[in-house]
Amino acid sequence: MMIRKKFFAGVLIVVILLLFIPSLAQAAQVHRVAPGESLHAIARDWGIDVEEILGKNTLKNPHRLFPGQVLIIPRHGKDIYIVKPGDTLFGISSRLGIPINKLAQENNLKDWNLINVGQALNLPSVKSSPGVPSPQPKTPFEHTVSQLARMFPETFYLKGNSNTSKVALTFDDGPDSKYTPQILDILKEHQVPATFFLIGKRAEKHPGVVKRILEQGHVIGNHSWSHPDLRRVPGERVIEEILKTENTLEGITGLKTALIRPPYGAVSKGVLEIMKDLDYKVINWSVDSVDWRDREVNQILINTLPDVSDEAILLFHSAGGEGQSMAATVKTLPELIKTLRFMGYSFVTVDELLEIPPYK
Repeated sequence: MMIRKKFFAGVLIVVILLLFIPSLAQAAQVHRVAPGESLHAIARDWGIDVEEILGKNTLKNPHRLFPGQVLIIPRHGKDIYIVKPGDTLFGISSRLGIPINKLAQENNLKDWNLINVGQALNLPSVKSSPGVPSPQPKTPFEHTVSQLARMFPETFYLKGNSNTSKVALTFDDGPDSKYTPQILDILKEHQVPATFFLIGKRAEKHPGVVKRILEQGHVIGNHSWSHPDLRRVPGERVIEEILKTENTLEGITGLKTALIRPPYGAVSKGVLEIMKDLDYKVINWSVDSVDWRDREVNQILINTLPDVSDEAILLFHSAGGEGQSMAATVKTLPELIKTLRFMGYSFVTVDELLEIPPYK
């Protein structure tokens, strides 16, 4: 009886670890620079070469580090992912930006539908460009994101096209009455402008927060009325989702939105044609914090910092689904802002980054 209890207790612990400790899947670690530390000393203490740290961090001046600056330290050996309850190989492939065939090949998986909770998957080094999903088999949509960006160069944006040391923080899925105000407090404290893509039905419930976003000098964009995948609904519904949100936000702010981020960043040729006809600029991203999934500060920093480059557009969320905590996002922002400034970046709104009008 005692053995059975210990067995079930062990199983319970494993399940808890799988569900709540994202570091099991980390491909790197976080180091916060101490006063007086040099890059050489940090590399020595971690047992790696300076070049490995430079390869993981876009340091404009590697000879100048600042106390509290965050460095991402690459981990030796193969990166792994621990399969969690509800995972599928397709889902893991999509989230990590690794082609499913490469993932299956790396792990000698003959049956792509057969993976087990707790299984350690080796991750191949192949990774898609930030913000651009990897090609997946049997997709119903005929163009990749990068192809669509080339087809609609004056409508669809993933990042800026110049080489200035500017970046744009963007926040999706708000507003709410809990996390959006906390994020606004942090942005005000650090004097950072940002762009908020708001869901229409949430804006209708929280008009005071919408007004506060605008009053603090941030830009407001359209994120649809109810957050559907716009590729999978009729064209009439796409137009309704956009215009209903536009009209609601105009009623609150007096401004007509000209920037839109499609839910999930999901676009197709047909969706972009509708956006163009409605005089919208479609803003996706080049850096995904994955803060909706990874609710731990270090992992969000690991997801974000290595992919930042000149004129990057960074994706975060200022609200989540029902009962979903965005507390880790709130905790991450001060360190992220300070580190990016240490690295020589300045913050602007998306319209300033891309030199396009924010409103109609």
